[in-house]
Amino acid sequence: MAARAARSDAGRVGAAPEERIGHSYRFAPTVSGAQADATVAKKKTLHATERDADSVIEARAAYREEMAQHPPSRLRFIDESGVNIAMTRHYGRALRGERVPDAVPKNHGRNVTLLGAVSCRGIDAVMTVEGPTDAAVFRAYVDQVLVPALAPGDIVVMDNLSAHKVKGIRETIEGAQADLLYLPPYSPDWSPIEPCWSKLKTALRAAKARTREALDEALKRVLDTVSAADARGWFAHCGYALQ
Repeated sequence: MAARAARSDAGRVGAAPEERIGHSYRFAPTVSGAQADATVAKKKTLHATERDADSVIEARAAYREEMAQHPPSRLRFIDESGVNIAMTRHYGRALRGERVPDAVPKNHGRNVTLLGAVSCRGIDAVMTVEGPTDAAVFRAYVDQVLVPALAPGDIVVMDNLSAHKVKGIRETIEGAQADLLYLPPYSPDWSPIEPCWSKLKTALRAAKARTREALDEALKRVLDTVSAADARGWFAHCGYALQ
């Protein structure tokens, strides 16, 4: 885990280690000087150009300073992701020069929105709903699912979706003796729930659930595969220094 954390970066590939989020960090080079000097082709790491605006740079710096005051063990990242019954793997095996045939429902109905909370212990406080997240849906999620799962001193972190900022959300969370923070704009790279969604969607594509009932069952199975080790890895990948 230490080696994995050492290779992680809170902001961008190649950023200085002091830009990592949290109380402490270890910096351990993993390649030799000769290897580092070699020119090799690498996959590009892209981010929104809006992140380069001065206001966003300042907001990200302020967020790093704020997070340095909080142990990652208290953080709970909230987000939503959409799934449906037409999900399938993007790649398959075939002979060279041959295509990989597959079929998915064209009329897959409404997306199912998955809401959840990721901490360094795993994922919990999960709710599904047909259709997108609006203010009413998010209020119901916070009231009925999230707050009962919170412990005093928890810090809830979410992005700037308008539904996340409606009146009453902060008051409800703070009423549970927890705090609420928002990620800086254009900063999904600092949300450990993003790689969690990626893991779950990869498993759902493999499951090929073609009915809502099958999708619900597949969701239960894949959620059970998320471990504390997974979560700690995602926190480290996003730059949060775990002891």
